[in-house]
Amino acid sequence: MKLDSMAKTFYPAAARAGSRGDWVRVTTLSLVVTGAFLLQGCLAGAWVTLVALDSMKSSHVTFWPFEQSWVAQQDQSSDAVHNSKVTSVAVLPVEGDPEMGARLATLLQQETTLRVESPATVAAGVTAADPRSAKADDADRGTLAKEITRDLGVDTVLVSRVAGSPSHPSDWGWKAEGSRRLYLYLVDHDGHLLWKDELPFTLVKGSTPPLEASVQLDLAQHVMQHVKELHLDELGYLPAKTS
Repeated sequence: MKLDSMAKTFYPAAARAGSRGDWVRVTTLSLVVTGAFLLQGCLAGAWVTLVALDSMKSSHVTFWPFEQSWVAQQDQSSDAVHNSKVTSVAVLPVEGDPEMGARLATLLQQETTLRVESPATVAAGVTAADPRSAKADDADRGTLAKEITRDLGVDTVLVSRVAGSPSHPSDWGWKAEGSRRLYLYLVDHDGHLLWKDELPFTLVKGSTPPLEASVQLDLAQHVMQHVKELHLDELGYLPAKTS
């Protein structure tokens, strides 16, 4: 009898203790899960904030449609067509934007079949002519092209310059934005102008430089689409690589 009464007393107490233990475990697990979700949310929010701040500080370049395009009329006689085929080009340093010269040289190397002399090679190999003469008239550019094609053994010269308005603040002072314009002149070994163009673009400068691979890809797509529209590849001025 005494044992039975003790058992009746013990088992309800044990049951209540077990119930309290289960409740504690469930509550603890719930708090852990909730904390994990909150922590994950905080980390995600912090990551989004960092990405937003970085995008506000990053520089980028936006290219717009070409303007003032001009292509020389080609003589359709067999000798003239044969002689007009371009196999090589020297890319002069770009006045007003040294990085643009390297971009243009890379573009031509990757997208065309031309042998390309880079701005660094041109600057090192040309002593008699000033490679920064893109502001000159067609006659001066023709004289310059004759000298460079003779000295470097190329068919054509790509003369370029970048000009634009002064930059102005944007995005609450995080960046400076300015309109730029790239002027392009392709001149052959006889000093004849084959192609000239103007490419407007917007340069936004932040505290971090733009992703160069992205800029290069955008420029290549922009230029090569324009090359097809003007049939520069069919004329033999900028023969595109076959995919």
